[in-house]
Amino acid sequence: MMNILGQIRFEREGSGDPVGILDNAVLDEWRIPFGYWFDQMVDWMDLNAGWVLDTIKWPFSFLLDNFVNSFLLTISWFWVVLFTVVFGALFRSPRIGLQSGFALALCGLLGQAYWLDTMRTVGMVIVSVVLCAIIGIPLGVVCARQDGVWNVVRPVMDAMQVIHSFTYMVPFVFFFSIGVVPATMVTMIYALPPLVRLTNLGIRQVPEDVVEASRAYGAPESRVLIDVQLPLARPAIMTGLNQCLMLSIAMVGIAAIMGASGLGLQVFRAVQNLDVGLGFSAGFALFLVSVVLDRLSQPEDDNRRLFERITGAVRARRSTDEELLSELSERSKEKETNEVEWNTPTTPQERTGSFIAMAGGCVALVSLFLTWGNDAGLIAGHSRSTDLDLAGQSFNGFSASGGNWYGIFAFAAVCFLIAATITTIRNPGSVSKWLGAHGSLISAFIILSSSLTYLFANTAQGTAEYSHGVGVYLCLAGGALGILGSFYALRTAPLSPHRPLTVSIAVGRILAGVTAVILVLIGSISGWTFDERGAKDLPPEAQAEINVLREEVELSPALVAINNSKISSIINKYRMTVETINDGITPNGGGLSYLAIPLVVLGFLALLPAVGIFGFDEHLRWRWSVIVAGIGAGVSVIGLGWIISLARVADLQIVTGAGAFLTALGGAALALSSRSILNEFNRKKVYENPNIGQNV
Repeated sequence: MMNILGQIRFEREGSGDPVGILDNAVLDEWRIPFGYWFDQMVDWMDLNAGWVLDTIKWPFSFLLDNFVNSFLLTISWFWVVLFTVVFGALFRSPRIGLQSGFALALCGLLGQAYWLDTMRTVGMVIVSVVLCAIIGIPLGVVCARQDGVWNVVRPVMDAMQVIHSFTYMVPFVFFFSIGVVPATMVTMIYALPPLVRLTNLGIRQVPEDVVEASRAYGAPESRVLIDVQLPLARPAIMTGLNQCLMLSIAMVGIAAIMGASGLGLQVFRAVQNLDVGLGFSAGFALFLVSVVLDRLSQPEDDNRRLFERITGAVRARRSTDEELLSELSERSKEKETNEVEWNTPTTPQERTGSFIAMAGGCVALVSLFLTWGNDAGLIAGHSRSTDLDLAGQSFNGFSASGGNWYGIFAFAAVCFLIAATITTIRNPGSVSKWLGAHGSLISAFIILSSSLTYLFANTAQGTAEYSHGVGVYLCLAGGALGILGSFYALRTAPLSPHRPLTVSIAVGRILAGVTAVILVLIGSISGWTFDERGAKDLPPEAQAEINVLREEVELSPALVAINNSKISSIINKYRMTVETINDGITPNGGGLSYLAIPLVVLGFLALLPAVGIFGFDEHLRWRWSVIVAGIGAGVSVIGLGWIISLARVADLQIVTGAGAFLTALGGAALALSSRSILNEFNRKKVYENPNIGQNV
């Protein structure tokens, strides 16, 4: 057979040289002009069907111009964050709303440029998802109700899901060029298949007997679809929208290649120019946007959300008396069949401890309005030269030259502590399980840590004269009193685990504690402040070297990435030689590692009984876990307070370093190591049914 194939030969065009069928060169003699066919189609469409392309492009251009450019990019960041909080609270839960608003605010705190790119990214994703919903949900409904349509659409959906995301760009670039509009179109098409599939699947999974029953009662097909199939298929449709949103976010980076702006473009530039700082900042912002949109688009598990209560009240105003009586009758029947339960009342010791903790919180609250510092800014002096000499002036816990963000953290903890103690005394466990003795203990640790940080901090180099005020000492006393009272209440608080705790040593929590200690130790020798005020102009030799690299780029554009990396290296090398770096233990810096290291070690020691090394008593492990969480939160406040306090008053050429961030991260790791066991404990219940007769 091989001999026969070898004897079959073809002549090269124009040369007369024979080519064997086994020779790869024969493929050029029989090549299929697939690309030329589509090239001709594109040319024909551009010449004869421009109106079709404009019609397809119009909704994308209209929404991007009016919703993104004219609205999102012009509205204040504050209103966007507030709307996110309210929207999340209404449609999900207050906790989700606050978390989403905080995450979105962090994107803005990275800088104005990042905020604008965040809004561009959010706008492009929302436009894509809205158009996906307009097309995908009706198409999924038709596919579910017409098998013939689904048989045609299904192979198309299969093909769309196996095509690589880069391949989607090809036709849109040829038909619509590059820019934000074609990039949004690609994103929408890429995210469409899961919505169509899940809508079709959700409607098909509606029980057939329910559909037939509605038809038997004479409901037309439109009512069957609207009143029966779509409501029952809602979870599947919402899941499809969530997946559509996630795929849209996944295309943000690829859309940047097509000329789309936003966070994806920042990430693309960071990779192209080897810019580490830009890459991590843009990547972090993109991560926050993804989390916010994902959390807001997922359905909540609870039965009665705030939005449902509001709509229920509106329905009640419009209902007749007969409807209201019928609804009340149904609710009373449900109460009769269900056991009535309430939380276990507070013990005498718990009430006494709560009163003591509240007294400590009140003392700390008063201290914030008193003097924390005199004659200079203790924290602000490390980043603002005007705070080095403020003779004759005094500052309270909220002032930028006084307690700064450490005072604000203490204020937030005081508010939580007072709310927790009031809830415990009046109606324990009625609002949240965290509003109890364990929550107040963690808050008291934050108050104590904030005041201790202020007392331990070194004055900045060049400070003329400084002295502490009575406020910081009073805050320290309030925090200590809050810890004593909360711990006294914690000893007899009637809480029990939802499930029995595992009778084994939690190795994972030990590893988390070790990680926390390592992070704080590394943070102590890392930079806490970087003063670049001396790095204003490059030396002549460095500037000449950079000019040569730029000239090479003009002659050979292929060297852009390599030469940009070299230029960044030259600039960073010069900055490192002239900037002043202060770590967490240097006398010229804040010196806060001298406080963070003992605290994190103390937290690790408290973690040992919490993981079961000294016994597996559930309440003992729980109480020690609360202490670990409080110490970890206090350590995290040390680093986080330093970062935000300096950002509040800092010169643009003075930035905080990775040391403070690692310290805050270590404290957070230590606190989160107790999260699993703290979530298991809830207040015991008392049942009205006398047959039960005991607490559960």
